[in-house]
Amino acid sequence: MRKLPSFFSLRAFEAAARLGSFTLAAQELHLTTSAISHQVRSLEEWCGKELFIRQTRRVTLTLQGQLFLGKLSPAFDAIEDACAVFRQADERAVLAVHCAPSFASKWLSPRLGQFMQAHPAITLQMSTSAEPIDLQRDAAIDIDIAYGAPPHRDGVLVEALGMEPTVPLCSPALLQRHAIRGPLDLLELTLIESKLNPVRWKDWFDLHGVRLPPRAHPSFDRGSLAVAAAVDGLGVALETARFAETELARGDLVRLDENVFKPIQKEMHFLCYRRGDAGMRAVKAFREWIRTAAG
Repeated sequence: MRKLPSFFSLRAFEAAARLGSFTLAAQELHLTTSAISHQVRSLEEWCGKELFIRQTRRVTLTLQGQLFLGKLSPAFDAIEDACAVFRQADERAVLAVHCAPSFASKWLSPRLGQFMQAHPAITLQMSTSAEPIDLQRDAAIDIDIAYGAPPHRDGVLVEALGMEPTVPLCSPALLQRHAIRGPLDLLELTLIESKLNPVRWKDWFDLHGVRLPPRAHPSFDRGSLAVAAAVDGLGVALETARFAETELARGDLVRLDENVFKPIQKEMHFLCYRRGDAGMRAVKAFREWIRTAAG
């Protein structure tokens, strides 16, 4: 007979230790905070050691708790992997994908028909928001496409979707009215930014050896809105070319970096999924497809 404590107490401890909170653990496991506290206390009695230092609004692991979590986490990972392998294949025929609104509308949506045609047995459920998603807390989401900076979460695998250029974009009409021969010419124009893009105008001017005078710039909370403002001739937008593919192809926008300026290349979008879901058919299919589509 195995000498093990209650699995429920182990699961409560692992969630509370990973999230640093009894309340968050309760939300993840759909229990009450007092139930988590009771299960953890039961485990501490079984171990004969205190595993948490309890404070008013948070809990921290004791040294013994840290050692225990270090042994327990790989075991839970192994259990998760084993369950994923033997889960019914058609159980995940529905694939829930989350991403930022601009990526969804400007890049992903025009290509989704390719994925759906290649994988008719997989039903996509798309959702968007600017707020980051924690896949360890939101079990309803299978894949998150993060924007800006790669998230770091235990048990979550992250893959960059290639390098992409953030470039100055403007309408052809604006370019006809204002000749742009060097970076100093841009200082005479309205400079547009999007708040979520980690590359700022200051970064761009620093790259070109020009000091950007301190002044406010029009900014938008969506990259797609910054692109639209540039199309309307409001100024020059600094944005990833991935969000402006359609406008560039139609000739509504032109890139100002192709001849005179230096490019800024950066990994901007990241495919995120739980390690335990890596073997799932729908996750593997979407992962392989989007990596090819992103080049």
